[in-house]
Amino acid sequence: MPGTAAPREISRAAAYVLLHVTVVLWGLTAILGRIISIEAVSLVWYRLVLVVVVIAALMLARRMPLRPAPGTLGPYALAGALIGLHWLCFYGAIKVSGVATAVIGLSTVTFFTAVLEPLVFGRPVARYELGIGLLVMVGASLLAKLEVQASALGLSLALGSAVLAAAFGSINGSLARKDRAEHVMLYEMSAAALTTTLVLVVRGHGFVVPWALSLRDALLLGALAVACTVVPQLWVLHVLRVLSPFTVALSVTLEPVYSLVIVLLAFPAAEAPSWRFLFGAALLIGLIALNARLKRGSAPAPAAA
Repeated sequence: MPGTAAPREISRAAAYVLLHVTVVLWGLTAILGRIISIEAVSLVWYRLVLVVVVIAALMLARRMPLRPAPGTLGPYALAGALIGLHWLCFYGAIKVSGVATAVIGLSTVTFFTAVLEPLVFGRPVARYELGIGLLVMVGASLLAKLEVQASALGLSLALGSAVLAAAFGSINGSLARKDRAEHVMLYEMSAAALTTTLVLVVRGHGFVVPWALSLRDALLLGALAVACTVVPQLWVLHVLRVLSPFTVALSVTLEPVYSLVIVLLAFPAAEAPSWRFLFGAALLIGLIALNARLKRGSAPAPAAA
């Protein structure tokens, strides 16, 4: 898979383009998570194991050293454990209460990132980021049309996934500048796979063995691992060298918008978006533009923009 990773040094404009292409690919994960028939923990375990195998094979094929930068294994283990738990919560929310609940819960990641990122980078909390984070929840609510009947468990899992995503996203904003993207991904995903394995062992039931997988599920898991994880995750680690974790988290809220555009292009006869959706999309796009303008007009965060 030569060319999977973006260049190590990219311009700010290129980082924004690459980020939004990444969000398009990430937007497919919820759809795949819904249509893959196995339960959430097995799904996450297979996704992680496949990712580790693919990224290790990629590094060996490129003759890249497997040794990480000194002093990074501890942060990798922490971030990887958070990633594993994030995916367990996210796909658990999808299986329990549906995609809409997972999307609205995950939309709070922008607010939580506004709180956690300053702790990682050692800077004051930006009040305008908190405000943008709160408005993002409004826009995401309009996009998702969240049903009030969503279960407390589903909402809790969705919110938990957002807190965990904000935590490991902020940590990665620092790690991305200290080591190669491939190293960051290999060791974090290995730690995430180990965390998920421990969850499976503690549960003691429900694991779907490889020979019990249908061909359809196996192919979809492969697509989820490669096209929706390895490729975009490598890209976003390069983006984090240029843009801040808050900017990345804010852009991720456009996943439902891109998903709808894909549906309309693939199926021209599909139902047109409602005024709620259009208003929510306009609000999110406006907030992203506002954030970019404010970032240009202020002093950059340490090693971030």
